[in-house]
Amino acid sequence: MDMLKLRSIIIVIFITVSYAQATVPQTKIPSIKEFINDHSGLYDSYLYGIESGFEWASEFYFRKYKVELYCKPNNINLPAIKLREIIMESINSKPGFFEKYENEPLVGLALRNGLINQFPCQ
Repeated sequence: MDMLKLRSIIIVIFITVSYAQATVPQTKIPSIKEFINDHSGLYDSYLYGIESGFEWASEFYFRKYKVELYCKPNNINLPAIKLREIIMESINSKPGFFEKYENEPLVGLALRNGLINQFPCQ
């Protein structure tokens, strides 16, 4: 009886995980071209995620090496539209590079460069 119960639990878990994977859309890392052509807000969650990662990395580098990557005040929360503007400024400042690699997922690089330019450290 215990073996039957265990099998039933495993089958229920398998079905639940399979259903969850099938119904939850996978976030795609956009290429520069896809990002520029998207006006629907599809990549907003991705932008917030990489911004959060850069904030964590900046804090980590400051604690460990006393180096600040950029100096955005802690009380500023940037909306997705502002993050998009920062990225587009970064892309437009180096058009040759970003045109050459327009099919590559370099949105994070553009955001990093943009945050460094937008919030330089003294």
